[in-house]
Amino acid sequence: MINFRFHLVSLVAVFLALAVGVVMGYGVLSQPTVEALENRIDTVRANADNRRLENEALQGQVEDLESTLDAIEPFTITDRLTGTRVVVVAVRGVESETMQGIVQLARRGGADAPGILWIEDKWALATAEDRSSLATALDVTETRRTALRTRGWEILVDRLSQGRGLATDTLSALADAGFVAFEGVGADVALADVGGPGTEVLLVVGSDAAVKARHVLVPAAQAAVDVGLRLTAAEMFVAVENGPERGSLVGLVRTDDSLAGEVATVDDLDLRSGSATALLALADLQRGVVGHYGFGEGATALTPAFWQP
Repeated sequence: MINFRFHLVSLVAVFLALAVGVVMGYGVLSQPTVEALENRIDTVRANADNRRLENEALQGQVEDLESTLDAIEPFTITDRLTGTRVVVVAVRGVESETMQGIVQLARRGGADAPGILWIEDKWALATAEDRSSLATALDVTETRRTALRTRGWEILVDRLSQGRGLATDTLSALADAGFVAFEGVGADVALADVGGPGTEVLLVVGSDAAVKARHVLVPAAQAAVDVGLRLTAAEMFVAVENGPERGSLVGLVRTDDSLAGEVATVDDLDLRSGSATALLALADLQRGVVGHYGFGEGATALTPAFWQP
């Protein structure tokens, strides 16, 4: 039977529990403890502010270094390509501003560099129509994708090496069919005048270019080796989550025993120093020096070694 004593005991227990809670709360979250937490928060905030200031300072240093590289770059390449005809061949999708800068830098090095020959996305030969169109432009009967692509690179590289023949210009036929496009950089150059004896090629692929590197590098490099055309393969690296590592594209050449000793490679064309490195690698080929430069796997040096022109 519930009586007054039971209610009294219950009330005492409730108030006792409240008292214990107040005492414990004060003990755990006492003023010294609160102050300690506030001090820790202030410390974290101060550290974050310091890191921000350091990052801003480092960013300023990076910008200064980039400006210095821009100023020094022309001097590194001056007179390295005198008397050389350089054609930049780039897969559509790589940064056009960088390609234009390379053309201008090659001219500073003394080269006859007319502009950029863009490889368009039709070169992927994704459809039967594209395959038929390429076969017609090349005047061949092959229609199987891999064989046709290989034959296409053989004919294109030979055209760049030899120049326009007396018959219909293959380069013009490819342009009319939408497989290539020529961009003159600050100069009015006819497509028929692109390439010719003594031409050297800088072939540029990219992580997010319109045509996969494996469909470009190996067939083009092999065709260049076969006709004796000096070629440097360069990679415009784009870092993406779960994407290919730096050097994985030009690695197609670096890991091929038949190509690695004949074709130079550069894997850092996306960096400020990459343009000069690529052109210096091209210049080295004239001396029979084949190098693999950059920061990715398979690179043997950051830049070509100095030599006196």
